[in-house]
Amino acid sequence: MMSASLNKKLPLLLEQCLFSGTGFVVNIALAKSMGLELYGVYASLIIISYLLLSISQALVIQPMQIHVGKTTDDSSYRIVLIFLQCFLILVYFTFFFGAYLANTSLLAIGQEDLLPFLLYLAFFLGYDFYRKYFLATAQLITALIIAAAFALSTIGLLAFHLLSTASTDLNTYLYLLAAGQLPSIIIATVVYWRSVALPDLQAIKRYFKIHIIDGQWLLYAAITQWFSGNLYVMASGLLIGLEALGALRFVQSLFGLVNILLQTIENYVLPQLSKAYQVSLQHCYRAFQSALGVYQMIILAGLGVLFLFAGQVLRFAGSAEFVPYAYVLRGMVVLYAIIILAYPVRLLIRVTELNRSYFVAYLISFAFSLISYQFLLTHFGVTGAVIGLIGNQLILQATWLIVLKKNQFNVWKLYIS
Repeated sequence: MMSASLNKKLPLLLEQCLFSGTGFVVNIALAKSMGLELYGVYASLIIISYLLLSISQALVIQPMQIHVGKTTDDSSYRIVLIFLQCFLILVYFTFFFGAYLANTSLLAIGQEDLLPFLLYLAFFLGYDFYRKYFLATAQLITALIIAAAFALSTIGLLAFHLLSTASTDLNTYLYLLAAGQLPSIIIATVVYWRSVALPDLQAIKRYFKIHIIDGQWLLYAAITQWFSGNLYVMASGLLIGLEALGALRFVQSLFGLVNILLQTIENYVLPQLSKAYQVSLQHCYRAFQSALGVYQMIILAGLGVLFLFAGQVLRFAGSAEFVPYAYVLRGMVVLYAIIILAYPVRLLIRVTELNRSYFVAYLISFAFSLISYQFLLTHFGVTGAVIGLIGNQLILQATWLIVLKKNQFNVWKLYIS
């Protein structure tokens, strides 16, 4: 039984290793080759890309994860999904071109970098769309194949460039990163478009209601969540100096793999939990325990190692100058332990489609950030940033628990049968 379960989940784990490992390696290579100033410009583009990604996920990906297991006509649903994704990309392009023509400096890049950035953005969003779809529909082998293509082409192109030339232009790197995603985009497109069918008018109306009307609370939550999560980081550079900001960003980067792992688990288990919820609430409770228990224990064990050996980890991953900030790493471990322990609560909110409550919780946490960030950063420095992030998470979980209790859900059954 255990062996069969591991064999079934092996492609998911391999896909996760390829995807997150590639991102980790590319980030290190870019930071070392670009230099601090150019990497800072690149990082600002990535932050903007993730804001746009969060919008796309709210309107396209997240509703799809819930409803793809319910639809009886996946072939027509795929047409609507790809149309929505392409429409959003077109909106983003129009916005940036309009800002450029109006001479509005929204991006810290020159004219020569705009086109490669938009090309990178389109492929970045396209790859994420295909990846999340194949994971949500349990097409794990396909997801693994496109992850392998992404890893080989991206690392190969970047390694060839770094070994063959000393050029460090931003547009060159953006073109390379875009080209690295092209093989996986081609493979995914071929698989995705097999046996598609045009939806009828009633189906189009039904799908649009799901993604536009029902997804609006997810959109509000995504934008609020983005600002809530980035406010302390953005303000720390202004209030407590670049050294503390660098330490905080470096420590956060060490948890990037955990973030991607959580996203991948959610992409895979959410459709299964949604199906279980359609059967019965008790069946859903049991599905939560079987789907999440092992993952939670593994991640918590890894966090325990980070807490115990924080100084050594910072010395190995960075340098001796980061060791005095070991307390920041330990604080972030506490934050992620809270996130992992309460993860079933978040997923139950998603499965039961309490999207308004999902948004309200993030709105309350964002209000807490706005009220507290200046006091915490001014009086406690980078420790204040960690305290604020932990406070945000506790507010989220408390709000969701109140909502679930009000709707008569037995939250303890998510953990104990």
